[in-house]
Amino acid sequence: MDLSSFLHTFVPLLVIVDPFASLALFISLTSNMTEEQVKKTMDESVIYGFLILIFFAFAGIYVLDFFGISIQALEIAGGLLMLFVGIEMVREGDKPRVTKRGEEVVEEIGDVGVVPLATPMLAGPGAISLIIILMETYDPITVLISLTIVFAIVYIFFYFSSRIFKYLGKKGSRAFTRILGLLVAAFAIQYMLNGLGGWIAHVI
Repeated sequence: MDLSSFLHTFVPLLVIVDPFASLALFISLTSNMTEEQVKKTMDESVIYGFLILIFFAFAGIYVLDFFGISIQALEIAGGLLMLFVGIEMVREGDKPRVTKRGEEVVEEIGDVGVVPLATPMLAGPGAISLIIILMETYDPITVLISLTIVFAIVYIFFYFSSRIFKYLGKKGSRAFTRILGLLVAAFAIQYMLNGLGGWIAHVI
């Protein structure tokens, strides 16, 4: 595993999963829980989010083949989706994944570890598209190592979420999310260019 390949898989995954953008939602959804419930929610969100992406890492390409979707089409579609996410992160300073009304609903049913934290917060459509693209572009072992490290970081962030959020504050968290949003948008455009270039090469 060379450093260049690792960085080309690790950085996009870290940016699209984005532990910083998950802090405020995690804290708000667990604020009235006991310590045991918070730990259970943390474990569920990280484990299920990780397993969802692992599933699509190995089975995603077969799903594409079944529906006759090329990797170039996925790159363009996934890049477009990531671009929308990146633009909203830059505009709002947060990921447009869960509305306040949605938060109230999941608070009522109590199953916040899986929805919305595991999916779509951590393992959303953008992350699913990205993991399939990376598995087809780079060494699968490198991608899996990068994914594991990213979710280890997520777990650490959730574990120390109250301290981190207190240190950053709402303004700091929103500012950092805007910076990450710019990176998401840049990666998105690059993936769309790669997909378009691959499609043109295939046609020609």
